[in-house]
Amino acid sequence: LHCNDEKGCLIQYKLDYLYNEANVPLKLRKNMPLRIDADGTDLNEFMQLKQIQDNIIMFVEDGRQLYIHSKQAGNGKSSWAIRLLQTYFNKIWLRTDLKCRALFINVPIFLLKLKDNISNKSDYVEHIKENVYDCDLVIWDDIGTKSATVYEGENLLSIIESRISNGKANIFTSNLNDKELHEALGDRLASRICNSGYNIEFRGGDKRGLGLGGNE
Repeated sequence: LHCNDEKGCLIQYKLDYLYNEANVPLKLRKNMPLRIDADGTDLNEFMQLKQIQDNIIMFVEDGRQLYIHSKQAGNGKSSWAIRLLQTYFNKIWLRTDLKCRALFINVPIFLLKLKDNISNKSDYVEHIKENVYDCDLVIWDDIGTKSATVYEGENLLSIIESRISNGKANIFTSNLNDKELHEALGDRLASRICNSGYNIEFRGGDKRGLGLGGNE
């Protein structure tokens, strides 16, 4: 978007505010293409995600859960999660107040900063703590890829259980399958993630560097 008129400026201002509050890195705010492999791998999965995208307001308002996972890195897990967030922001920018409506949380980074926050207060962690229970949608990116301590695991479980119990929408991405996630996070938390909503597994190849939506 280019701020070349009053409406354009308003759209840009409000979208920038939403993305900043969500902690979405600048490089992830671009609308990257999302494509399946030439052999049609993940076609059904992409169609299912496109249906969720088309009904993103209902997904969020109904407090739905989505788990996107794959053993293969770089085949669009995080890109799809971001695309759904982008679609939500594009739908709500006109009517929303200036407040945190969503969060993008890279879980390994969050856990590291959460540990550091015990002795050295982090603005990043405090912002998440202030908004994670009430915002409409949270993306939990790369969950389970870093071993969590008991303290970290209990924090994650408490937050995620609270959000699901209170009808808040969540999108999880991971390189772990259901069994591996149970081993990494424990049965209680993994069950919440794997069994509370949509569970979509990608099997396509790595598309990073091809301009094909190659984030995780």
